[in-house]
Amino acid sequence: MKQTLGEAAKEHQNGFPTCEGDSICAGFINGRRHQCYKSFIAGAKWQSKQSPWISVKDKLPELGDPVLIRLKDGTVRLAVLDTDDNSDAYFWSDNYSYETISGWDTTHWMPIPPLESNGNELKRKEK
Repeated sequence: MKQTLGEAAKEHQNGFPTCEGDSICAGFINGRRHQCYKSFIAGAKWQSKQSPWISVKDKLPELGDPVLIRLKDGTVRLAVLDTDDNSDAYFWSDNYSYETISGWDTTHWMPIPPLESNGNELKRKEK
């Protein structure tokens, strides 16, 4: 069963000690534990808002790995990165349409999200 954000935060929080009683030390340690819980949730919410698209200016995928690419006109294609043997230029190959796409026309790429089969339906595979 999939773990909820709250369950994951509590699991992370359980790695921190607690103190019983009303001492200053107990208040500090228990407060730190609660802050850990809140920080975990805030970090997870931040991560969920991040784009999965990677700029070609920042990083390129491994040669030959199928990825999704986004072109300047907004079109999304399935392609693999390749290089010209005679130069350092790179380009994208769409093996299904046997088309070569210029590296200059591509703005972003992203890995293909993994899928797992569950009977007759496909579900996103948990990492």
